[in-house]
Amino acid sequence: MITLLVGNDTEAIKQELATLKAHTHPRWRDFNVHQFSAEQLSAAMMSAFSIPFGEGGKLIIVENCDFKQFGETGLEMLQPLSMLPKTTHLVFTANSIDKRLKVTKHLLSLGKLKELALIPPWRTDLIEQALGNTAKQMQLTIARDAVNYLAQAIGNDTTRMVKELSKLAVYAAGAKITKEQAIALIPITTSNSLQLAQALLKREIVVIVQIVRELLSRAEFPLVIVATLITQFKTWLWVKAALVAKRSDSEIATLCGLGNPKRMYFLRQEINEVSTNYLSKVLSMLFELEVELKSGEKADSILPALLRIVQVPSHTQ
Repeated sequence: MITLLVGNDTEAIKQELATLKAHTHPRWRDFNVHQFSAEQLSAAMMSAFSIPFGEGGKLIIVENCDFKQFGETGLEMLQPLSMLPKTTHLVFTANSIDKRLKVTKHLLSLGKLKELALIPPWRTDLIEQALGNTAKQMQLTIARDAVNYLAQAIGNDTTRMVKELSKLAVYAAGAKITKEQAIALIPITTSNSLQLAQALLKREIVVIVQIVRELLSRAEFPLVIVATLITQFKTWLWVKAALVAKRSDSEIATLCGLGNPKRMYFLRQEINEVSTNYLSKVLSMLFELEVELKSGEKADSILPALLRIVQVPSHTQ
């Protein structure tokens, strides 16, 4: 069997590999589970075609591939995979995949692709769902408002999600975690682009300055920051326009691609005091900033641009 685990969710890939390792015979696991770097493809292939020790099968993992690094030489090495022993499970892990490459076409013709991408940071509904699923697996019960808070505090960092929920599980000892307990145990210590969007909407100049400086000091990509702002303001504009048109919450959730209709309550509160004209103007200015950054403007241009946005009248009809 051949599997390609592809994506930027390193925690999910780690869990997939742990599950595959658990399926090997425990007595012979140390002899039959082998991990190689992409540069060790030749050694990985030799191990994949050798017979397993004792009972069960072999698990061979080739980590951190980008596939194009294999080149023609690697493609030649991979040609015999059609004759891979049934006792071997060969797994390739990668951050991304180019399906146009000869190597990847060959691997995909013989194996299966499993894509494991991080949830977009603005999809708080999906982050909350992932938190709930992970907590359930840990037999941890969390109050609804505590889940909302944790989604903001942790974001789409699945590695941190597992770590923090494990901490809560130890603390809870079977009891239900409240929002107050979640805040005390897992404070929001770092800012993210979604918090920046909220500060921008509320025109909180001091907070905007602090968050932008923090994000840039952590080497966050300026275009990624702006892309998140654009997505959030686009969502606010769509929802506001639909509300003005007197659409129902369920209709708005469908039209705006909201996975969780209950999120409408919070969106209503967020945009209650702003107009569609304001949101449209801000979105236009963010698009202009995106173009400037793509044209070579430095990251320092973000803060002045956002401070200009703050000057836009928010109640203009």
